[in-house]
Amino acid sequence: MAKQLSGWTPKTEHLLLYNGGGGYDIIDHAMEASFPMHCLLHELRTNGWIGDFDESGGDTAKKGRLAPARTAADVNLQSLFGGFLDDDNSDKGTSSNVRGDESAFISREERSQLDFPVNYPFLHRLIRSIEITVTKDDTMLQRHFKFDTSQTSVQLARYCGDDKSGYPRHCDRGMTCTQEGNHNSDDEEGKMQRLLTFVYYLTPSDWDEQLDGGALRMFSTQQDDASEGTNNNDSYFDVTPHSGRLVVFRSDVMEHEVMPSKRRERIAITVWLYGRRVRSDDDKLLVSSLGKESASRGAISVPDTVLLPPPLLIAESVTQQQGEATIFVAIPSYRDIETFPTIKSLIETSKNPQRIYIGVVFQVDTSSNEEVEQFTSGSDYASYFKEYKWNPQTNLRTITIDHRHATGPCYARHLAQSLHRGEDYVLQIDSHMRFRPGWDVYLIHQLNQCHDPSMSVLTTYPPNYDHPHGPGPHAETRGTILVPWKFDDKDGMLRQKGRLMNKSTSSSQNNNNIPCLLFAGGFNFFQPSLLELCPYDGKLHGLFFGEEISMAVRLFTNGVDLYAPPQTVCYHMWKRNPLRKTQDVGSVGGDNDSINASDPTSGREASLNIVRMQLRGMGRGLGTVRTVKQFEEALGVDFETHELSKGRENAGLDDEAFVSSSQGITGDDATLNGTNDEARIAENDMSTVMSLVSQFMGNA
Repeated sequence: MAKQLSGWTPKTEHLLLYNGGGGYDIIDHAMEASFPMHCLLHELRTNGWIGDFDESGGDTAKKGRLAPARTAADVNLQSLFGGFLDDDNSDKGTSSNVRGDESAFISREERSQLDFPVNYPFLHRLIRSIEITVTKDDTMLQRHFKFDTSQTSVQLARYCGDDKSGYPRHCDRGMTCTQEGNHNSDDEEGKMQRLLTFVYYLTPSDWDEQLDGGALRMFSTQQDDASEGTNNNDSYFDVTPHSGRLVVFRSDVMEHEVMPSKRRERIAITVWLYGRRVRSDDDKLLVSSLGKESASRGAISVPDTVLLPPPLLIAESVTQQQGEATIFVAIPSYRDIETFPTIKSLIETSKNPQRIYIGVVFQVDTSSNEEVEQFTSGSDYASYFKEYKWNPQTNLRTITIDHRHATGPCYARHLAQSLHRGEDYVLQIDSHMRFRPGWDVYLIHQLNQCHDPSMSVLTTYPPNYDHPHGPGPHAETRGTILVPWKFDDKDGMLRQKGRLMNKSTSSSQNNNNIPCLLFAGGFNFFQPSLLELCPYDGKLHGLFFGEEISMAVRLFTNGVDLYAPPQTVCYHMWKRNPLRKTQDVGSVGGDNDSINASDPTSGREASLNIVRMQLRGMGRGLGTVRTVKQFEEALGVDFETHELSKGRENAGLDDEAFVSSSQGITGDDATLNGTNDEARIAENDMSTVMSLVSQFMGNA
């Protein structure tokens, strides 16, 4: 029985609907776990579609019903191909370039036969799962598209492993894709055309990205400034055809290319869904908000004068060694007017803006067009981005959800991480931050100074900045390090704080990272392999205090080492966002038990219980390289008795490593108390501490 595709989420629909999302998504294990791909291959071979294949890559095999792909000259002979071709003249919209695959359409006539589900139970299940998922009444897609599943088109294709056969760059609707807005005229006429393309891979389970090749190269959805109507952008992302992987993309937007398979056959089933655009009240969200024609309606204004903090001191040789390494920045944003100023700071202070790719999860009131425009458009910043030659059309990916569906930072960070598309490094931050010039070069260099960069994270609580002009030229540049602070009386979670290190410890002349054990959710830098090893848990709903200790113990037990960079890299606005109200389900610091207050197993308390289990060594996500007991001993705390050992506030360093705590926040001492969005406070000002903590817990 066909079911909805596994892994299909509102994120997928957003990526297909909004240009900022890129126009495509990748879903691994899209069919349910019980779906046997080898049985699907077997039924295709048994029914004569694939035939036998010479595993050595030769051409001696019987090819079954597959035929060599056609060129432009072959189109005129379409009627001669009979059952090999679809019966909808779909080739009017395909590329005329020479293709290297052997392919055949599984015609609608054959698929409409009563015995088709009997002869092809697994293929039928795949097709129906795709159709059911997309045509559900409650999907965002249904608000913008009208689908006609009677026109669904299915093709089987095989590329031999000769390291030559591929399919040049093309669009599934024509020679080249056009801007989304240019399709309206066709859609208004009511003509059903290809809207969504689904490619499902039937490759061997050990398919190797380098040795086997065969990637699906996805080009940027946006046109360059000089082009009109066609996409000449050469930015791309290569999707490896792993077994059971489903790639879904807009047929009218995404230009793509099939790279040659190097040593083994690459078999895939492509399903095209047909339909047309329909108008809706928020149709304007379907076009890019940062395009050259976008207008500013209620967007925030850009400060005329922004004083940058002192640049990071970096040797010129370090800059030259890095080449073109790319950085993905993951940003969750909850109704935050500081989001685009944060993006602007990232771009204007980087040594190489073109290598910065940003993924933002906007959590806003989607029922208010004014709020959506205010928080997500960034139209006032288009000229700034152009000045730095940073193209938001290619380098910015976004997801927008209603703030009433937000369930705290873990889910938002989980979604933000899902926007990673193969960049070399990952930076996770909050949406209200400012950066020192040269941050990109510095972070890459410092991470590579670690003993094992692939198993290391740079993380800490940054110093404060004040809205709107940033930290300024006299901002703090000394580094900070996270240390245990206290156990909370109510939830029992360990609170942590940042301590400011003195000049000798955080000297720019001594660029050694400082080992630490605690993790800051709002600032961490690492290599993307950790997204697989220790991804953010998107099911820790309503969790705020507990987010960071959960990640810290998971990283530790998985063998990942944490370090504080010796210099301050960025600054954080610790002042509380007034839009984060306690009644908001996704509010930071609010009563997140309101997710389902009648069910004690849901919401914040359920998430806290998961973290408590982790701290006892029994929770999900823990590794086996090191134990939770070792984590406790190294950190100087006891998660059962809530005791903290003497000296734990020094993170293993001498007292002299830190600034004196007696001189106040404006002198030589500044400790950063907080878990994410608590404020920057002097350690000796406990009245301020308690006042701010009360505000965050919804009691002020």
